[in-house]
Amino acid sequence: MITQLAWVALGGAAGSVLRYLCSRSLNTLSFPLGTLLINVLGCLVIGLLWGLFTRHVNEGLRLLLITGFCGGFTTFSTFTYEGIQMIQEARWTTFIVYTVISVAVGLAATFIGYKLTS
Repeated sequence: MITQLAWVALGGAAGSVLRYLCSRSLNTLSFPLGTLLINVLGCLVIGLLWGLFTRHVNEGLRLLLITGFCGGFTTFSTFTYEGIQMIQEARWTTFIVYTVISVAVGLAATFIGYKLTS
């Protein structure tokens, strides 16, 4: 159990640091591009890993990369936080565009990632 937690923690730390650096570099006051790109890329990566790990199960690597890294890297909680801020600021068009792109492209990227590996 301790080893499993260590894999998740290590992956989560790496994913969180990378998410922070990307968001800091790409987000602007008008549109959270960094968060959007991270969510889409994270969905693609998790789809790729999911497809790979359905054939080759390595529990430690799965915990490190899917649960840890992707869990720390993807920012859906940040997405919802920023969405609520847009609503509170009555930035409806930005909110709708951001939400539709995040959900639709994220789902598509996960499916594409899975299909590329299956």
